[in-house]
Amino acid sequence: MVVHPAPPADVPGFAEAYRQVLLSLVNVCDGLREAEWELPTDCPGWTVRDHVAHVVHVEDYLSGSEHPVVEETIEVGTPEHVRNDLGLWMEQGVRSRAGLTPEQLLAELRSLVEIRTADLYAPDLELESTVRSIREQEARFVDLVRLRLCDIWSHEQDIRAAVDRPGSLDGAGAAQWTAMVLDSVPAVVLRRVSPEPGTVVIVESTGPVTGRGGVRIDVDESGEPVAHELFTGHSAAEEEDDVPVTDPGAESTTTIALSTHALARRTAGRTPTADTAYHAHGDEDLARRVLDALTLTR
Repeated sequence: MVVHPAPPADVPGFAEAYRQVLLSLVNVCDGLREAEWELPTDCPGWTVRDHVAHVVHVEDYLSGSEHPVVEETIEVGTPEHVRNDLGLWMEQGVRSRAGLTPEQLLAELRSLVEIRTADLYAPDLELESTVRSIREQEARFVDLVRLRLCDIWSHEQDIRAAVDRPGSLDGAGAAQWTAMVLDSVPAVVLRRVSPEPGTVVIVESTGPVTGRGGVRIDVDESGEPVAHELFTGHSAAEEEDDVPVTDPGAESTTTIALSTHALARRTAGRTPTADTAYHAHGDEDLARRVLDALTLTR
């Protein structure tokens, strides 16, 4: 799979990408009118303000702060969008900053840009280094930062949609999100869609970030379905040698093409398949089922 522009691949690249996505969030919120901070978004239960509070909470926690104690009682299922313990943890973080003004939230976010960037430029930091993660857990540096790039960028897109300021569709956050989605295609198609053996599914992001991911469903020696990932080359030239054995124009091949923005909103669960602009070549019902299944966040 080749994604262009490519997501970061080393520690300096991740550090700069992290800084870029945080600053992009600052920039889109800078100058918002007071009423815009209270606009609802496509993320259930959250306003524009809540998205900023969420990012501030997580970045503050990752920098070494304690998870805030919230006096009000919040339980899973109350409110409805708090669906599990992770959602409860995040909602507590959002509620803990309810008393801050938008100006104070932005000031804290700006400060965290510098703090987090400094953390990522630690001289002994490596891709495999163990770092602090959420909820008193630890993670590999590379895994945590990939997730943070996707999370921050996705919340920025929620805000941009709510205030009608589209943008930031060709940077590191968009590239990392697109790579995450395309990497997930084989497992999602195998486990959630379960098409007939011999089926080939290709998902293509047409831009501004371009890339494609694909899978051919076969059976193993015991007759169990297995997924063979397509387009595993690390360069465009290698990818051309990694085309499916099945002819992409054959009836058993279904190709789904959509823009970076449409792919991101669908896979974040913000836009239903019925409202997503995409082009399907092949089995249209299968294409719909694949897009329905490609929901990777709450």
